[in-house]
Amino acid sequence: MIDLNHSNRQRLFKLSQTSPLVREAASRVLYDSPFVRELMAEGVGVTVDWTLVGPRSMRKINRQQRGIDSETDILSFPARQMIRGQPAAPIENWEYLETGGGRRTILLGDLVISPSRVADQAEELGHGFEREFTFLVIHGLLHLLGYRHDTEEEEKEMNALQDRFMQSLIEIPCGFVAITGRPNVGKSTLLNQLSNRTLAITTDKPQTTRQAVRSVLTSADYQVALLDTPGLHQPKNALGKAMMKATSSAVAQADVLAVMIDASWSPFAGSLERRVIEQAQAAGKAVVLVINKVDRAPKENILPLIKVYDDLYKLDAYVPVSALGNDGIERLLHELVRLLPVRRRLFDPEDETNQTEKMLAAELIRREILLQTKEEVPYGTTVLIDRFEEEGEGEREVFIDALIYCAKKTHKQIIVGKGGERIKAIGLASRRAIETMLDARVHLSLFVKVKLGWQDRPSDLMDAGLMERE
Repeated sequence: MIDLNHSNRQRLFKLSQTSPLVREAASRVLYDSPFVRELMAEGVGVTVDWTLVGPRSMRKINRQQRGIDSETDILSFPARQMIRGQPAAPIENWEYLETGGGRRTILLGDLVISPSRVADQAEELGHGFEREFTFLVIHGLLHLLGYRHDTEEEEKEMNALQDRFMQSLIEIPCGFVAITGRPNVGKSTLLNQLSNRTLAITTDKPQTTRQAVRSVLTSADYQVALLDTPGLHQPKNALGKAMMKATSSAVAQADVLAVMIDASWSPFAGSLERRVIEQAQAAGKAVVLVINKVDRAPKENILPLIKVYDDLYKLDAYVPVSALGNDGIERLLHELVRLLPVRRRLFDPEDETNQTEKMLAAELIRREILLQTKEEVPYGTTVLIDRFEEEGEGEREVFIDALIYCAKKTHKQIIVGKGGERIKAIGLASRRAIETMLDARVHLSLFVKVKLGWQDRPSDLMDAGLMERE
């Protein structure tokens, strides 16, 4: 619980105008503080007192408290010594205040603000009063938490925190984009290209992607959460149904739908593409047609493909690209950002993907199985990470035990190979890929187990993370 006690000792600016700004800034800064979260976990709240004063009062306070005979915008008076967000000494029992109902709170300190000075500064800087006022409250709260700007290093840290909190409050194009299309059309390659890293494995085999993978692209001007979905197909087992459910859920979640087709296809809108487009348009979502692999198809193929979809649906944008060749990607990103709703950021800047290192390691192992077994083991395997541990204090060292499930006994024989040669090759290539991803030394152990019918057993699909638990 955050308690904000206010007092207004000036007449030009009303509390109804400033209180919401203080409340919002305090929520962003204080809920982000590990110290405050630890207190709240123990049932202890935090209190900040803040006061609005006029120019003459602010000048007087500044002269009395700091020896500076001039008006300023905000002054912070910490209740205790704090160092970079943590108390310099343990909190004593007498510092806990009773607020009634048996609830306790800790006073962080006082903020004194001159809204007239804030308004003048906002005009000088060319932005609004609300932006300047919010920024200064964030600045003052960070001082209460023990952040300073006396040295270059301290100033850099404090500026970074202020920028992060301010960015979280600014409205920009922000939302979800679902990338859909048939298997092997290039969706995962596009996701990896936009993300500038490998988040979804890619092979020349259809249905390589089994889950909706999220990658968050964040800049000062936009935030795009990309959802790479399993390929559109007619499911034949429980695994296929789970994959199509993931695709349907991603389309429902998305603000913009990007439908990917192959530039070499005949000018015809397939039933699977039509189904997802109609689902999206019925829900009022923008739809972009992404024509991929333009570097491998005659240029005269492009316009007829666009015309077919334009005649049927009048989509919001048509973008030819080569995901593998990184051609047309910037224009596609521009179109996606243009169609997103304008809102506050949905994710922290550090939140780049929903794929954990453990999940990515499993996918890299599965990729090597697909690559090295060719057509012999099409889709009958999945990988579960049984152990993922870091040891040592120097160079990062990760120990991974991975269990490979096969749907048939013959699949196990193929994966293991004669004299264990193939499983050794899979392990070596997987280990190198995981070491590159983790920037660490990796010890990888692979175990192959036959599990008949796992693709049709919900419990196994849940264990593999391919189906949500009820």
